[in-house]
Amino acid sequence: MIVTEFTAATYNVLADAYVRPDRYPLSPPAALAPGPRRALLLARIAALDVDLLCLQEVEPAAHAAIADRLGAAWLALHAPRPRRPDGASLFLRRASVQLDHHETLHYTAPNSDDQIALIAHLRLGPHALVVACTHLQWCRDDTHPDNHTGRAQLIELLDRLDCLPPTSIKLIAGDLNATSQSPVLHAARDRGLALGAATQRPWDTCNANRRPRKLDYLLHSAGRLDASPDPLPALARDTPMPSLREPSDHLPLRIRFRVA
Repeated sequence: MIVTEFTAATYNVLADAYVRPDRYPLSPPAALAPGPRRALLLARIAALDVDLLCLQEVEPAAHAAIADRLGAAWLALHAPRPRRPDGASLFLRRASVQLDHHETLHYTAPNSDDQIALIAHLRLGPHALVVACTHLQWCRDDTHPDNHTGRAQLIELLDRLDCLPPTSIKLIAGDLNATSQSPVLHAARDRGLALGAATQRPWDTCNANRRPRKLDYLLHSAGRLDASPDPLPALARDTPMPSLREPSDHLPLRIRFRVA
């Protein structure tokens, strides 16, 4: 049996364009200053030390700075959002994975607000691996499934991935703007995806409006990967994000996967 291991992380880095003091009343002013926050963000990303790095809310200048920090050992891909200052980025460690091709999916569901998915078709040793980095539209968890924009976007992405050969391993990374009990995650499980950090506790990845919750996921083909997530710090209602230790309003989620 051939066993292949790789590490992946998903991280909403918080675009500079969205940093406003009124949005982050718990954050000290120094945590929101562009220069120090960018320096802390680059250090945080480099320390993740993964094979697949999936980032959301990445502005072109931030993408270039991250690519420069990681260096030539990484392949950098970026897909901008139409009429928005940010987009999705993928950074692939050249020694670990090989890129066949990549594409950008522009969601067409109503109220999609220019959301996209950056999809990379990779070779991981003898395995075909497709990675989709995305940031879905927020809706309340109690929104009816038929009216939930994030759910419709995820289904649109899964329909695209289901066109691939059944031997391909699927990995969806991103800020899904949904809790584990939302119609988004119910749809993911119904379509054969597992939560890479299902047993992780604590597992909250952001503290929006003084409500710690999990919005960031690495979803994968059930039964194809074994997932071992890194521990996350516990978030309380008064935990500031961004802070002088965490440069974003989200925590990065890092998982080691094993393919058998």
